[in-house]
Amino acid sequence: MAINTILAGKLISVGTSLFVVLGSGHYDLDQDIQEQETAVPATTQVTSAMQVNPVPRSTTTSTRSAVSTSPTTTESEPADDFTLTAATISVSCIKLEWNGDADTEYTVTAIQNVNDDYVDNIYFEFKSNTLCYVTGLRENSEYTFELSDTERNLLASIVQKTETVEVIEEYDYIDGWTNCFAYEKASGLTRDPSYSAIQGAVPDPVTNTGIMRDEYGDYCCAMGTFFGYCGDRFLITLENGTQFTVKICDSKGDRWYHPFGGDGKCIVEFIHADGYLPDCVSFTGNYGSYNWYGLNFDNIQKIQKINYGDPVTY
Repeated sequence: MAINTILAGKLISVGTSLFVVLGSGHYDLDQDIQEQETAVPATTQVTSAMQVNPVPRSTTTSTRSAVSTSPTTTESEPADDFTLTAATISVSCIKLEWNGDADTEYTVTAIQNVNDDYVDNIYFEFKSNTLCYVTGLRENSEYTFELSDTERNLLASIVQKTETVEVIEEYDYIDGWTNCFAYEKASGLTRDPSYSAIQGAVPDPVTNTGIMRDEYGDYCCAMGTFFGYCGDRFLITLENGTQFTVKICDSKGDRWYHPFGGDGKCIVEFIHADGYLPDCVSFTGNYGSYNWYGLNFDNIQKIQKINYGDPVTY
């Protein structure tokens, strides 16, 4: 089963010109499974006065199954007995489920309700033909999702918003090569407060990173005490617009970062589950060398300490 993701654009005129960029993901039942460790950008095109050059199309699959239970959801009005539900997973991910048939193909379309510059960060990670995670989204942003059949008939639609965070502290920008996301094993956290901080976390069900993720959608990590201590939560914004949240589960000591690869600065060190470390990361020592289904690593632009929100179910 290969998944083709397509991003396209259209111009909508309501009084004044308004650009709305759409993205769609198609779950194709007729193709063989293609296993990939990393994802590549989806095809993008914006219809306006100038054409944007397309970039490679994404065909991604996952070998890990996801939990089908959703947290509090919002349901659309059913069309022909179709029910589409949406659940917020994090600042950058929304989970979609619908009551489809196992032998039917469906297309999911994501529409940005407010235009911004990060539409080509969006990815569609299908876990089955009735479950799709839409990733690479932006914090406190609203999206419309549409479910269609192979004839492009609209079956259901729903509006859902990503997590909105409350910022309680901001930190100065750290110049240089900060796209250095090293790693450590979760099994090494055997003493408190690290042991307690990692409890309840699971290997991320959305991506193929193997990084531990907690019940608030945060990636478990080690950071220096300059930023905080075990249990503290942060919003990380990268220079390419990618956003994700992390929770400190281990300390890197009294410093901002540790040196990496000569002139690199490792600020965030991810904690992975035993047996889940991807071979490519083991080889390079750095998650930052790859794009993980919407978790597209780049140099760190901003770090903000944030309060806790609501728990989620993947």
